[in-house]
Amino acid sequence: MSEIYRELKEFILYFLSQVYGFFAVLRRDLYYNGFIRQKSLPRPIISVGNLSVGGTGKTPIVIDIAKKLQERGYYVVVLSRGYKRKSRGTLLVSDGKKIYTDWKSAGDEPYLIAKYGIPVVVSKDRYKAGKFVLGKVDVDVFILDDGFQHYQLKRDVDIVVVDGTKPFWEDEVLPLGRLREPPEVAIEYADIFLINKVYTLDLIEIKRLEFHLEKYLKPVFVAKEKFEKLTNFEDDFPLDILYRKRVGLFAGLGNNKQFFKVMEKLSREYDFCITERISLPDHYNYKKLELPDVDVDYWITTEKDLVKLSYRYRILALKYEVSFDEKFYDELIDRIFK
Repeated sequence: MSEIYRELKEFILYFLSQVYGFFAVLRRDLYYNGFIRQKSLPRPIISVGNLSVGGTGKTPIVIDIAKKLQERGYYVVVLSRGYKRKSRGTLLVSDGKKIYTDWKSAGDEPYLIAKYGIPVVVSKDRYKAGKFVLGKVDVDVFILDDGFQHYQLKRDVDIVVVDGTKPFWEDEVLPLGRLREPPEVAIEYADIFLINKVYTLDLIEIKRLEFHLEKYLKPVFVAKEKFEKLTNFEDDFPLDILYRKRVGLFAGLGNNKQFFKVMEKLSREYDFCITERISLPDHYNYKKLELPDVDVDYWITTEKDLVKLSYRYRILALKYEVSFDEKFYDELIDRIFK
């Protein structure tokens, strides 16, 4: 009986996955074939998105792109939905100089982006967000955060982020897997592929990912990931402070296991002992921080989690710094400004 139940469950999930994928493709086709009108903003738009539900590391990439464009003299504004925020309507989170709200109203990811001196606007309607900020903040280019499925707004460049530990071509459409659209959608509509989450992979695995994506004749770039610092947002600290220390980990990400794997690799490099691992749901609210009363010297979490914590005694975040070859930023600028 259990075998029959298992097979029936797999069939139902497969059927629902096929239905979900069909309607996801249909919805995109309705926009891209003109049956539903797309809206345009009077500035170029870079979309940074993916196929998976959470956990591919888009936020650090959005921060990196915004900072690199700022360094080259461009005024950048990030448009975000503000997932699970406690506010409504259109909200200016930051003008790049001042943050005007808290993480609850902004959403944890937009608030984290704002902490890096990047203008951010949140709204369910990204077109309204863009119109709202024009005239309030200087804008040369918009970055559409998690925008691959936001078909309502025309974009100039569609960047698809690929999780190196779980590439989209090895996954299935919801609810059978984690994909919001079938893999062929990314292959057809992506302009640029960015591979990240490669820190725990070896060179052969990374080259295999590159080789797979290059056959689609789209530019492919691999993230340069650095985990060299800890932060409390007021000061940064070298990872050396964890030497011979007992460390507890907690995180509320879409993929907590990857964070734990990174910390395990760092523990071997910097010689510290991980004694606790606490996995929380993605976008965890932290109404009250309840950590077990255990003997640890430090609790380490992520920047996305730390922005939601007011109580920070012995709690630090691992600073995730990501960048790409300069050819990537040249490619972006060539596509939108030349």
